[in-house]
Amino acid sequence: MYRLALLCVFTLAPAAVAQDRQKGGRQEDQIDRLARRLERDARELREEVISHFRKRPGFKDMEGHAREIERLAARIQKLADRDARPRQVREALDEIDEEVRHLDRHIREMARDKGLDRRAFDHLRDEIGDIGRTLYRIRREL
Repeated sequence: MYRLALLCVFTLAPAAVAQDRQKGGRQEDQIDRLARRLERDARELREEVISHFRKRPGFKDMEGHAREIERLAARIQKLADRDARPRQVREALDEIDEEVRHLDRHIREMARDKGLDRRAFDHLRDEIGDIGRTLYRIRREL
């Protein structure tokens, strides 16, 4: 009986460990995929800012925040590729979240202007929403 129990432990334990590693690998793949999506969304956000708001007052500030969001998204992607500690990724997520809030504040101030193209404004708000959702999903996966 003892030998049978020992045999079961030695045969089933490696399978359980391999299954746990696969789950961890899937989580890392998910974070990597979300980090790539965040980087793509940040690039699209910056392109939207440049194409639609170039002639608006406050463009330099908006473009600076969008550029910083893009830089931080690339940093998060690099951290995800290197399988960095979750704390480092969370800190980078906090930084990008702060920049998104600054940009959102600029956009809300621009919304008060009567001459603003509402379609461009709504599209930019959608891009910011996409980034916010991706940030939330990355945090949830950590």
